[in-house]
Amino acid sequence: MSRFDALLALSCLFDFMVFAVLLWLSARHVSSKGTMRVGAGILLAALCGAIGIVAAKTLTVAVLGLEVFGLIHLLYLDLALVAPAVGVLILVFRVVKVPGVGSVSFGACGTIAALCSFLLIPLCVYTTYVEPFNLKVESCDVVAARMASDKSPIKIAVLADMQFDEVTAHEHRAVDLAMQANPDLILIPGDVFQGVEKQYRLQESAIKSLLAKLEAPGGVYVVSGDCDRLSTLTKAIAGSQIQLIDNQIKQVEVRGTTIAVAGIPIEYRSSQAKDTLYKASIVADRTDLTIVLAHRPGISLLPYMPDNIDLIVAGHTHGGQIQIPGFGPPVTASPVPKVVAAGGLSELNDHLLYVSRGVGCERGHAPRIRFCCPPEVSILTVGGSPTHVALKQTPDVTGSDLN
Repeated sequence: MSRFDALLALSCLFDFMVFAVLLWLSARHVSSKGTMRVGAGILLAALCGAIGIVAAKTLTVAVLGLEVFGLIHLLYLDLALVAPAVGVLILVFRVVKVPGVGSVSFGACGTIAALCSFLLIPLCVYTTYVEPFNLKVESCDVVAARMASDKSPIKIAVLADMQFDEVTAHEHRAVDLAMQANPDLILIPGDVFQGVEKQYRLQESAIKSLLAKLEAPGGVYVVSGDCDRLSTLTKAIAGSQIQLIDNQIKQVEVRGTTIAVAGIPIEYRSSQAKDTLYKASIVADRTDLTIVLAHRPGISLLPYMPDNIDLIVAGHTHGGQIQIPGFGPPVTASPVPKVVAAGGLSELNDHLLYVSRGVGCERGHAPRIRFCCPPEVSILTVGGSPTHVALKQTPDVTGSDLN
């Protein structure tokens, strides 16, 4: 058991004990007054007190250095494990005599709260063990205004944020789905492998076999993401058709259509990235289609993004991983509008931006969860004649503090 796993176990035990003690104290308080029924007010006060103590513990752990994904993991386990356990405790109080108190009823409110907490169990099982592997193919038609209508549409497969620490059937299925579309071009907006060097060495053969399956007439291109180490990524793609194009521009021709792909890594505000975009604007005047491949969608907010870029393809947000119906993702880790970061094709600052929801999930200390945001392999059909396009219209956004 790692130190982080031990922290998770101790955190769950601490949180459960806090709730248990405060419920017991509430029962003692009511018992001393000659009744064995705890009212809604006292129950609510006990639960609020417990939540306050748990929040203080979480804040303390954060101050001691636990990063944000670890904190999210702590809170997620409180929902998945601690809340249902407290629900069981509330029901047990009714039939088991508590020392110094006897049997206690927390009333209708307590019973309803306990039963509702049990609904969290199937919900959390689904978000952890079902949806993260419910891989979808997202098809999207893109109209490139500068592309001549007599040019053949270009099919592009996007494999964003695979973010695996070991190769499983899930990653093979994602690659197979991309290849089944017979794409002209394959774009990988970073975050390929998320693991330490030791994990990579153990998985190197499997990783190389996986990535070697990716082939396309117009090439396969990748830029580095947040969790990619350049040394590891370079070794992983060696011997495959995949080309790392950080701050580079590649030009190809597919069925008479000239295409330029400009690669921008995570440091999209660097002088090198700015220079690459400037060169891309020059190249764009000599090509039918110019694409910027970036990891972070925040690049679309740059005031100096050239007007003649036809399409920006990015990942990074995972669509938020959790999307609440009618609200969208609570967190996207991106400065672009929430509706854009949620994934899909949007028009932002007069540029077409496609954000993939990604193949994998955040790893490390983060919990593996997806809800109403399944993983996806994206197939973009880019042409000069409109077919079926549904754009999320968003207001122009400007800002200097971009992520």
